Amino acid sequence: MASTRRRGFTLIELMVVVLILGIIGTIGFFYATRNIGTAEWQSARTEMSELHKALLNWSLNNNGEFPDDLEVLAEDFPGRRVPTDPFSKEPYLYERTEDGFELTCYGKDGVEGGTEKTDRDIVFDQRGQREPLDD
Repeated sequence: MASTRRRGFTLIELMVVVLILGIIGTIGFFYATRNIGTAEWQSARTEMSELHKALLNWSLNNNGEFPDDLEVLAEDFPGRRVPTDPFSKEPYLYERTEDGFELTCYGKDGVEGGTEKTDRDIVFDQRGQREPLDD
């Protein structure tokens, strides 16, 4: 006598599995996206450090002078493009000063100052990183 029992999953079992996978996916998405701002801030600081080194190198090759803009450094970077601010997608703020230069990123909020880590300004000058000093 042949068994009439069916093989496979019921609709309820499949719905429970989909629900569990959805919950796991939501938790994973939450943990993967909660630190994006901090990662962008760290990326900005790292890129600005590389720009600082490139500016010092350019100065050594040009009698201690600094360039008028960052575009002259493009050949020193991948794709021959100067890194841009990860928050605004615009070039970092660069200004020549009497002593050398100032390179600035205003953080995620895009305005001067900020108390949250991702909003804090990052400032480099010819001597190195000026702000923030505690990170």
